[in-house]
Amino acid sequence: MMNILCVAAHPDDIEILCAGTLVRYAQEGHKITFAVFTSGNMGDTFIPPEELGKIREKETREAAAIIGAKLIWGGVMDEHVFPDQQQRHLMIDILREADPDVIFTHSPNDYHPDHRYVSQLVFDSYFQKGLPFIPNQSKPACRFGQAQLYYMDNLGGIGFIPSEYVDISKVFSIKQQMLACHKSQVQAMQQLADTNLAEMVEVQARFRGLAAGCRYAEGFTRLDAYQRGLTKRVLP
Repeated sequence: MMNILCVAAHPDDIEILCAGTLVRYAQEGHKITFAVFTSGNMGDTFIPPEELGKIREKETREAAAIIGAKLIWGGVMDEHVFPDQQQRHLMIDILREADPDVIFTHSPNDYHPDHRYVSQLVFDSYFQKGLPFIPNQSKPACRFGQAQLYYMDNLGGIGFIPSEYVDISKVFSIKQQMLACHKSQVQAMQQLADTNLAEMVEVQARFRGLAAGCRYAEGFTRLDAYQRGLTKRVLP
């Protein structure tokens, strides 16, 4: 059994970009952890931030529960992710709590600064998670061993060329069910960006499926860097 961690900037990012793959891991008996770095509390022009943050957390917990995933709620203010010392400490603790064998996070060239900085924080915290004497950490060091890091697709697939695919055809309906838990986000995206999230997710999964040779797929790029190498496939 492996520990599978997905670190995303906002509520619903996991469901949009990685949920199908996480469903497949869960069905194989692996331990799944969702880590949502911000509360998503700035993502509406009508609902006040304090109220919205609570709504977004409740929706995320409902989505995670569908596959029995654990949720780590970072609680950082939405639209205020920065690769600074304070947020580095938080990310190290998130990685330590999950003790991952496989990590998914945003692509460094994603469209949103919160996505980009979460990605950088994951990269920067990778080694620190296993070093026991890093000061001012609230969680004990986890295993120092290799954890394979994969970058998730960008919204719309813009500027992203997957190196590996996961066939999610048989679990796509579960991915849709998880996304539907985010009612406040679905409504806000329709109002603010004229975007139908369910339609966007299906179109992108179908497009990636064309390249992968299946009905629906999610695409990823593996981070190839020193001490992150891999001689076998770990994606489902």
